[in-house]
Amino acid sequence: MSATPRILVVDGDEDRAAETAAVLTDLGADADVEIAGSDDEALSAIGRAVPDCVVTEQDLGERTGLELLETVRAVHGQVPVVLCSAMGSERVAERAVAADVDGYVRRQTGDWEDRLRERVSACLEAGTGTDRLKERALDEAPVGITIADANAPDMPLVYVNESFVRLTGYEREFAIGRNCRFLQGEDSDPEAIQAMRDAIEAQESESVELVNYTKDGERFWNRVDIAPVRNSAGEVTHYVGFQTDVTDRVDAERTAEHRAAMLDTERAGLEHLLDRVNGVVQETTRALVESTTRAGIERNVTELLADTDPYTCAWVGEPDLADDSIRPNAIVGGPSEGDALELSRSDGPVARAIETGEVQVAAVEGLPTAAWHEARTDDRCEMLAAIPLVYRDARYGVLTVYTSDADALDEREATILAALGRMVATAVSAAETRRTLTADDIVELSFHVDDRSVFFVDVAQRADATLSYAGSVYRDDDTLGMFFTVESDDPDAVVAIAEEHDDVAAAKVITRNEGIALVEFSIGSSGLLSTLAEYGGDVTDIEASPETTTVEVELPREANARTVVDNVEQAFGGVSLGAYRERQRAATTKQEFIAALEDELTDRQLTALQRAYFGDFFEWPRPTSGDDLAESMGIARSTYHQHLRAAERKLVGEFFDRP
Repeated sequence: MSATPRILVVDGDEDRAAETAAVLTDLGADADVEIAGSDDEALSAIGRAVPDCVVTEQDLGERTGLELLETVRAVHGQVPVVLCSAMGSERVAERAVAADVDGYVRRQTGDWEDRLRERVSACLEAGTGTDRLKERALDEAPVGITIADANAPDMPLVYVNESFVRLTGYEREFAIGRNCRFLQGEDSDPEAIQAMRDAIEAQESESVELVNYTKDGERFWNRVDIAPVRNSAGEVTHYVGFQTDVTDRVDAERTAEHRAAMLDTERAGLEHLLDRVNGVVQETTRALVESTTRAGIERNVTELLADTDPYTCAWVGEPDLADDSIRPNAIVGGPSEGDALELSRSDGPVARAIETGEVQVAAVEGLPTAAWHEARTDDRCEMLAAIPLVYRDARYGVLTVYTSDADALDEREATILAALGRMVATAVSAAETRRTLTADDIVELSFHVDDRSVFFVDVAQRADATLSYAGSVYRDDDTLGMFFTVESDDPDAVVAIAEEHDDVAAAKVITRNEGIALVEFSIGSSGLLSTLAEYGGDVTDIEASPETTTVEVELPREANARTVVDNVEQAFGGVSLGAYRERQRAATTKQEFIAALEDELTDRQLTALQRAYFGDFFEWPRPTSGDDLAESMGIARSTYHQHLRAAERKLVGEFFDRP
């Protein structure tokens, strides 16, 4: 029994209710007696706080006291109820006993007051606290709990706990007697609401999540679980509802779903980008390795890019500081002839790329030089990217690409183009260095190498492979990309063994064909080759087999060859000098001159030049006209002359520009 017993008197007759309350007040000074004038008032009062005992008149108007007892116990459990009735009869007594009332007192008897006090006192004393504990558990539950009368019109609430009040902001006085739909609003899901209606109609349980609104109009996500409450006869008398604020969880789920969708899109884009980058890098690497001259590098790269989506045209040019202009040296996807771009009057992307050394992306329309750019491509161009060709402190001009896709040149694409620009500039630097050294006096050193710490020696012996040096490219990250032709049944094993060495940053197979593969090794700042490079050595050949390995190196005449040999032999125990020669580089042969020229000419330019020569086009009078030669190539006369003039310019340039 609680310290202050609470007793609820239910009677529609005010005088009779007051008389009953006065009798019960005599139970103790601390007794809290409340009067309810109807069954609805009683249910509302019980919904606010379950009393320790209910004393009810049998005649309550629309309901009887016994019907009220059934409702109260269906919702709140075994609440003690005493029936104190002015309309006593044997039938009422039988029904009271059948309903398991805790006491039945007839007012017609002379000692009804004493009997009422005795029955109520017995109920209060007999209470073990279990029902009160249940009430406190409901009130103090961390989720909102509501109970609705399933038999009353519109299913009004007859109980709400304290958590429901805190969750919604609606006080008990407002909620009791109303349908719970006052929580709904414009964003409440109609399907969830209908699901609850269908469950109630079918007398089943249901769980939904929907947007509800607090008293202040604040939205929150509410998980609503409803279940029917049945009496001893199996009839649904009430519905209990559990309301849980799941706003944080729903927001987190939606944020996670949004991020997952973004990541999926990002991942798909990156996978496509990586596939494309891998292809472009491999093709560019192959083009650079196959080119021995700057002209060949520029031609191969422009052909590659012009044939790669999303680009339609590409050209390479080097500024002429004498008149502050630039003219394409190699162009694919557009006319080979045209005026030079005057950089001094252009604040455009090409000039900025040359000045800043950074990739510049711009829309062609609106540029001061838009007409010049539009004339460089046979297709309509929306965007262009100007890529500076810079290797360390040396600048080798600019590579410009065009696309008709206005969205193609994003930040990622610019990063790719910048990397390609560095690759091209590195290759050009190497080609120019080789060209510069062709007529110098040199020292040739031949080393025998039997040191397994040198990666190509180890690879040749462990993988039973033969490696032949094919060329190298310096990179901006201070690594050297070296290319070897490898004769091996398992090129992947060659890569795996090489990557075990500290001086090999990475290795990969570029091409493979019937036991012969082209493999690239990225060499760091340590190892035999880096040591030779520190002394100005230019590796010209490496031949490594399971039995022997030789390394051929060229040094400038002014280099101290003896110091180089001593330091290399001291650093690498298995390295010894095999041969030492001093010589002057031979002059360029006719075959070399022709090879260099053919490397500069496109197929169309070479064909146009050959047909003009063998057709006596350069004789006077000419037995063959330009129309005849153009027709033989299946092209227009103007196009034929463009190819011929470009070939003539490169032929004369090869003659006068050679050192």
